[in-house]
Formats: sequence, C-alpha cells, structure tokens
Amino acid sequence: MSVIHTPKKPDLDLRMMAFPGVMFAAMVVLFMRLWYFQVVKAQDLVEKADASRSIQVTQPAPRGLIYDRNGVLLAGVKPEFVITAMPSVLKKHPEVVPEVAQILKVDEKKLNVKLNEAKSRPDMYSPIFVGAAMKAGIQIAETRDDLPGIGVQLLPMRYYPDSTSFTHVLGYVWVPREEDVKRIEKLGKKPADYVGRAGIERAFETDLMGVPGTEEREIDAKRRSVRSMGGNAANPGNQLILTLDSKLQKMATKFMADHHYVGGVVALDPKTGEVLCLVSSPTFDQNLFIGGISENDWNTINGNENKPMQDRAITSSYAPGSTFKIVTSIAAYQHGTFDPDRQYFCEGGVKIGTHFFKCLGYHRSLGFYDAMAKSCNSYFYQLGRSVGRDALMKACDDVGLGKQQGIEIGIEGKGTVPTDRVVKRARRSEQWYAGDTLEFSIGQGFIAATPLQLADLAALVANNGTNYKPHLLREIRSADGKGPTTKIAPEVLHHVQASNEFWSELQKALIGVVDHGTAAGAKIPGVIWAGKTGSAEHGDKTGRTHALFVGYAPADDPKIAICIVIESTGHGGDFAAPPAKEIVEAYLAEGKSKGLPNSAASASAAAPLTKSPTER
Repeated sequence: MSVIHTPKKPDLDLRMMAFPGVMFAAMVVLFMRLWYFQVVKAQDLVEKADASRSIQVTQPAPRGLIYDRNGVLLAGVKPEFVITAMPSVLKKHPEVVPEVAQILKVDEKKLNVKLNEAKSRPDMYSPIFVGAAMKAGIQIAETRDDLPGIGVQLLPMRYYPDSTSFTHVLGYVWVPREEDVKRIEKLGKKPADYVGRAGIERAFETDLMGVPGTEEREIDAKRRSVRSMGGNAANPGNQLILTLDSKLQKMATKFMADHHYVGGVVALDPKTGEVLCLVSSPTFDQNLFIGGISENDWNTINGNENKPMQDRAITSSYAPGSTFKIVTSIAAYQHGTFDPDRQYFCEGGVKIGTHFFKCLGYHRSLGFYDAMAKSCNSYFYQLGRSVGRDALMKACDDVGLGKQQGIEIGIEGKGTVPTDRVVKRARRSEQWYAGDTLEFSIGQGFIAATPLQLADLAALVANNGTNYKPHLLREIRSADGKGPTTKIAPEVLHHVQASNEFWSELQKALIGVVDHGTAAGAKIPGVIWAGKTGSAEHGDKTGRTHALFVGYAPADDPKIAICIVIESTGHGGDFAAPPAKEIVEAYLAEGKSKGLPNSAASASAAAPLTKSPTER
C-alpha cells in the first residue's frame, strides 16, 4: 500500500524576516555615506587630493660673495651634490650606509663620523657628504626608495679659491650648532642650513645669508617628483668688499710659511684704519672644514705644537720690546720732560742696587735721535725713570694698549699693562720696584701688546697723534650690484694731544732708525720711511728673542702702517725689518702701477662686482 506524502511548508522565523530589513538599512547607510562624501565633502576631498600630489620645497639661498679691495674673489659659491641622512631612520636600516659609501667610493667610517655628529637632530636630514660626483649623486637620487633615510640635493655651497692665505680672516661655513641658532635668532633671523662659524663668515652672517626661496613640486603616488609647479626664487646674500689687499696677504702668508715662521703680520691704511693685510702663521686649509672636518684632520691641526688655529695677529700678546720706546717718548712729552737735545750717558747699562740692567752696546753720551736709531736701552731706562710708572701707564692708555681695538672678527686680545692687579697676580704682591720701571720703559716686564695694537701705534705716529678703528669691511653691495651700497666710514679710535713739533721730532727719530739705525735692512730705494725694531725677551730656553718691527711709509704722506712679529728668531732688525720692506715696497709699487698717486691708490674703489652667485 502506497503512502502519499504532502510537502511541508517551511516555518518562517524572526531571523529570516529581519534579514531583508537589516540589508535594506545597511544599503541606506551606505548610500547616505556615499552621498555625504560625494556631495557634502566633495570640495574638501578634492583639495586634499590636490595637496597630497604636491609638496613645497625650500630652496636655500646662495651665500653672498666676498671680494678684496681690488675685486679679487675671496669666497665664492658653486653647485655641489650634498648627500644627507636622517639618523633616526638609518638606525633602523644599518645596511644603508655601507651601500652609500660604496656608491660614493669613500670609507664608510667617514660617513659614520658625520652621522654621529648629526645625532643631535635625529629626525632631520643633515649633510654627511659634500661634493659627490655627478654620477654618484644621480645614482643615489634614482635609488632613494632603496636607501631609506638618505637624501641628495644639489646646493650652492661655499668655496675658497685660496684656502690658506685668508683662513683666520674669512673663517668657514657649516651646519649651525645650537649656539649658532640662538645667536642668529637674537638678530631676528632664521638660521640657514649652513651658517658662518668663524671670521668674516660669522661676523656678517645676516648680510651673507640671503633669503631662501620656495618651489612647489608635483609628486606621484610614491612621492617622487614629477614636475615643478613654480614658486619664489631664492635671493642670494649681499656682496662684501673687504679692505684687504689679496696680493699683500698672499705675499706675507707665503713669506712666513716659506721660512717656517710663527707670528703675525698686520698692515693698515693709517688714514682710514682699513686693514690691508692680516696674517697669522702658521695657517691651515680652511677647505678642510667644508663638509665638516674629519677627526684625523682635526687632530692634526689641534695637535700641532705651533697652534695654527690661534690668530696671532689679533689675539696673541707679545712683549713689544724696543718698539715700546715710542710710547716712552710720548710719556716723556706728556710729563713735560721730553727734550731731544738732552744727553744721557750709556756705559753698557744702568745699575740699580745690585742689579745691572744691560744695554746691547756702549753708546757713551747720546741724545734722542741717536738713542732711537741705535735703540739704546740705557737712554730709555733713564728717560723712563724720569717720568715714572704712572706717566708710562697714562701713555699706554692714550695710545690704546691694554684695550681691544674693535676689529670685527675673532676674540680680540687686549694685551697687558702693569696695573696693580696684573702685578699682584704675577708675584702675589702689588709691590712695584724701581727696576720694574726700567723694564717697562723698554717694553719688557709686565707689558704686552698684540700685533694689531702695535700697527695702530705706528699709524698713530704717522697721523700726528690720531689713529682710526681698524676694520676689514669696506663696502656692502646687493647681490646683483645694482642696489644701494653701504660704505664704511673711518672712525677715530685714539687721539693723543701733543704739539706738531713733538710729532716732528719723534717722526724724525724713527726715520733715522730705517735710514742708518737698527732697521737699515728695511731701506727702500727712493722711499723715505719710518720704523722701529724690537727684540723681546720671553723666557725662551735658547735665548732667542721675538723679532718685531713697526713702521709707516712714506714718511711725508703715509699710505701704509705695518707691524711684524716673528717668534723666537732673534733681533728685529735681522728678521722682522726685511719682510716689512718687501711688503711695503710691493704695496707702494702697486699704487703706482695703477697710475694713481699713492694717496689715491688706497682709496680707489673696487670694480663693479656682478658675478654669478652660483729689540732692543
């Protein structure tokens, strides 16, 4: 018997009935969300999308160019490939630095040194290599995605055509330290990627730094640059025209280097205070600091016993020796006891108590002119004793010894004058002895001066008691040479009130020093000029004195005042006077070769500069 089964209808539960409702609600929410993005937020999203396809890139400003007084380029700008790195990223990818070193064909250690220096800015790109070859720079740029934390830029970088002759004057440029940032921000400026760290580069940072530009760039999904979308060009820094004469600077630097001399050379225009030559020897290659100096190079320079980083022209102080007899003469005039005809007797020195203060000769009876020409210590011992310590101190103050002269660069030395404090520090007592006055009167004992101060002293005598603030900057010009020019005017530094007769007598005596005295080795054919030698004792075990010479030329119309100090060589007449002759002779000849009277040569303007910014 067959059984017929009737189909059973499915049971409808709540879940099956709710499902279409849930789906419908979800579709409504999705539709509303799409409508919100496509209609309500459409414009905002478009703008964000556009923004994500472009970036703004800062274009560093080329530093201003630096020239000498005759238009010779001293510091320029040229494009260089700069490899940069972000320390925080490279910490996670240590394999990258060896790859970059291989591409650059340099020692990996060199890059790591720079990377360690940049650790203070872990999330910022800092330079680790400057001056990459074009092929290497392009290769790194094309493989940036495979080199995380590495960047490459073509930047206008500073370079120095002569990187040894102007080292102490110009300084160098590199990434700013924290102290540089604070210093520049105090001036109301934002520090550039590279700033001046010494010398002229540091002193005139705000003039040289320029104004950065901006460039809008379109990028693809991988943030690679596709095309430029315009922007504002960077404005180069101003041009600086210095007072230096590059020929004199190079001549003095070469002379000191060729003879392995340690010391300083300073030459000024006595009528303006313009610095014509400012040399410290030994020097070093300032290009070593471009790209950051290596540890080996730093140790070589810093470990040199002659301390090449010390600026001897403006910071080092030396006993002036017999060059100080100029000051003793001024003190005698101010004290009212100066008499060029008065005779003093020299029997090889002067005895005080049991101590005999020596002279280098037995000059017998002599007056002021012969005493200066022969550099007789006995004469000036007695002249100094007649005026006393206080008068000598006053004369020091009046001519600027013991004070900074105000030059724009470096940590300028003040020298030393024998105040009670100085004496007490040296001997734990303020007791001043009669013998101290004798030593003081011939430039020994507690007195010390910088080469810059002594050059200023020579200029003061040349100008009948007036000298001018020494300065290195002559003009500031706009980058294109078309804007306004700022010229630096002479500024009186010291003025010593004395009669024309006194200055004439002193100048006559100094002319005799060169004509027939201890500086006869400085005679220039056809030129009458004035000077004074010095040989300063300084405790050297060999007994060799520092050699000094100060002077000015020509005597009747001074164009140049000079000071040369050469350490531990001997008498100033033998070692310092001859190079002074060469420098002065070259400068005066240069003025004549320009077809100008000597009085106009030093004041002639530099050509328009509109080059591309890329004893004693």
